[in-house]
Amino acid sequence: MFADNHYVPILKWKRGEQRALQELPNTLREKFTPLIEIVPVPYDYVNDTPAKTIDQHLANIGEQIKETWIPNRPLFIDLFWLGEDERMEDGSHPLNFIMNEVRKRNFLAIPVIGYERDDDYKAEVKHAIKEDSLGVCIRLEDEDFLDIKSRLDSLISYLEIDNSQVDILIDLKDISPDDEKKNILSVISIINSIPKINEWRTLTLACTTFPETLSVVASDSTGFIPRSEWKIWSELKNTKIPIQRMPTYGDYAIANPLYNEVDPRLMRMSANIRYTTKDDFMIIKGKAIKKNGWRQVCSMSEKLIKHPLYCGKDFSWGDEYIYICATEKCNTGNAETWRKVGTNETARNFL
Repeated sequence: MFADNHYVPILKWKRGEQRALQELPNTLREKFTPLIEIVPVPYDYVNDTPAKTIDQHLANIGEQIKETWIPNRPLFIDLFWLGEDERMEDGSHPLNFIMNEVRKRNFLAIPVIGYERDDDYKAEVKHAIKEDSLGVCIRLEDEDFLDIKSRLDSLISYLEIDNSQVDILIDLKDISPDDEKKNILSVISIINSIPKINEWRTLTLACTTFPETLSVVASDSTGFIPRSEWKIWSELKNTKIPIQRMPTYGDYAIANPLYNEVDPRLMRMSANIRYTTKDDFMIIKGKAIKKNGWRQVCSMSEKLIKHPLYCGKDFSWGDEYIYICATEKCNTGNAETWRKVGTNETARNFL
């Protein structure tokens, strides 16, 4: 069972997110279970071909987890974004390769499954359950709740696993902040529709209002995006409407659930700092990188540390980095750096 202050962030497994976890102290990492989504093989748009083989793409996954995580804490692994036909050079399934790499280093990984995953993926998950005895995470999405009992029964029967070995993740993905009351009522209805709800090992609710792009914030300005996911979860704790089980909190940190790889030749990225507060995502947006570079984040960081919502340089590794960038005018970094900063600060903000 997860404690009330447990956190389940859903993270695209890229270097910024990996290093954000690495900078958290063990005392904090022990209080949450990340769900890492293996991203697709990067694409070479110039030559119109994948930039790597799947073997090259996954070659360092074991060491990445070892450097990022801690041996006594499990994490969830999901290959949702990889193609169904993706196979290693030796013909093995990527999930089999990843689980073996994790085992070699004596780390703990729980595979994630959904009702509509293909047969080969399901077979690999079943094998991992028997091999590791760590159970499974079932990821439930909107369509699953049209026939929730049948879908859960089907998966449990196929996997030959007891409910007490199953982590249930309700993944609502992106939600609108426009009608929080309606969202809360909908969430309660969804939770209460899950059969045998108190038999599952854990129950987590994950969603986000973080947009796919930051076009909602004008260049050279500060904008706020409501963290409705946090408000909904907080309201669940205080609601007088009967709820059969209080879920653990999950979100997508400072990212949208979708994964879109864009041709870098067409990108028009502006410098931005994504900063999580109690009720909102604060977005400090600069100007186009191609014309103005990353040096502008120094003045943007200075603007942030003067804001009353800044948590102080001792709050997290990310906050310290922002402070150094603002005061010493150095270490401006790049897009990966600032994803690391924002993700690290978000995790610390919850815990």
